[in-house]
Amino acid sequence: MVSLKEILKISEDIDYQKYAATKRDVKKLEAKCKKAEKLLAEIAKDFKRIHNGAPSSHTVLYNNRYKFEDLARDASVLFDGWFTFLYEDGDYIK
Repeated sequence: MVSLKEILKISEDIDYQKYAATKRDVKKLEAKCKKAEKLLAEIAKDFKRIHNGAPSSHTVLYNNRYKFEDLARDASVLFDGWFTFLYEDGDYIK
């Protein structure tokens, strides 16, 4: 069984700067993520336009339309959450 003291010692030994990225690299990655968000949103919009807003009776088109929209929204939430954490925490930026 591991004691609490051992766990705390292990967590204190982590060197965050070893895994930290430069500010420049973080900004580049953030810019790429913003482009990806826009592209995914455009893809979802194009899918809806191309298939003329397929009715719910066409389940494959209808479900995939929402999958594309969900993918765009999920990516946006994921990227925003990560970069918010990254900028607020500061341990992972040199």
